Amino acid sequence: MKKLLCFIILSLCIFSKSDAQILNDSAVRALISQGLDKMYAYDFKESSEIFHKIKAKYPQHPVSYTLMAIQLELQYFPLKDFPAQQKNYLSYLNQSRALAEEMLEKNEDDIEANFFELATLGYIAAYDADNQDFFKAVGVAKKAYSHLKKGLNWTEKQPEFLYTSGMYNYYRVEYPETHSMIKPLIWMFADGNKKLGLQQLDLATRKTVFVKTEATFYAGYVYLKYESNPAKALYYNNILTERYPENVLFQMQRTEALTGIGKYGEAEEFANKLLKQKGIMYQCAGTIFKGIITEKEKKDDKTAEALLLKGVKMPFDERFTKDYHGLAYMALARIAKRAGQYDKMKEYAKKAVKIAEYKSTIAEAKAILK
Repeated sequence: MKKLLCFIILSLCIFSKSDAQILNDSAVRALISQGLDKMYAYDFKESSEIFHKIKAKYPQHPVSYTLMAIQLELQYFPLKDFPAQQKNYLSYLNQSRALAEEMLEKNEDDIEANFFELATLGYIAAYDADNQDFFKAVGVAKKAYSHLKKGLNWTEKQPEFLYTSGMYNYYRVEYPETHSMIKPLIWMFADGNKKLGLQQLDLATRKTVFVKTEATFYAGYVYLKYESNPAKALYYNNILTERYPENVLFQMQRTEALTGIGKYGEAEEFANKLLKQKGIMYQCAGTIFKGIITEKEKKDDKTAEALLLKGVKMPFDERFTKDYHGLAYMALARIAKRAGQYDKMKEYAKKAVKIAEYKSTIAEAKAILK
């Protein structure tokens, strides 16, 4: 239950144009779009200057504080490794939320105010979850749900809500299917629709402005994690890496998708890029995918095993690389099977089942255990 709530809110961590000041100011909308492009391209100096221009024009609006918060999260990713920046991050979010609530006091159905309230609550819940404070995160998530429900009915009025609605519609069905223990606990949530959710996510990649990049990334994420369709994930990732070739998070997703469809040569190029990064999350991903590529393409089980064992010793990120450990244990199980080490094979396969959420990983592990 906690994980469902937190992920629903985590997936809503974006902001939107709406029917108030920002929507009516085409110049500011253009600035936001430019700032986001600079931000996702890691040109943080330029994006920061743009976001401060927006703040100067709308000092009492939550938009600039939300923008500065999400820049901090990307610039110092993962944020939990930078304690000083965490304080600044929370300060921006709290300022954004306070201003959104002032707008809601004047009009509780203000689309813009509801969206920024939802966005800031989403970031706060995700922050709490990343810091293992799940009870606190769930409390924040519950506060956001009323704003989410409104958004489900506002996709026609405001296309930016296609992203939040698509994520909710998909996960409201998918998560209980893969986590049966929570089924009795989610009766209070509105029904979802996986097919509609995927359609809304796809529309969001094409019809939105401010959430286009987030929608495109998470469309690929869903197709990798639950739909077991790396080719479709690569379709969305192509859009991201063509526009933001230096974005390491997008490179990491690309490495996975390319490995999944058997394009090992290209995948290895990106795995090597990840290994050049300082962050342990990227080091973990690069090492594990090098191991899988070595196992599957180069047929060098000894070298592959060494890489995979090195990878699983690295800490994983709950959001992005936990399932990579599952992939690694599954590869180690295959290697052990070929070596006739069946006890070790079962040990690794059980670890894969325990840690993985990818349907394909779980299915392969269960098959090898039969």
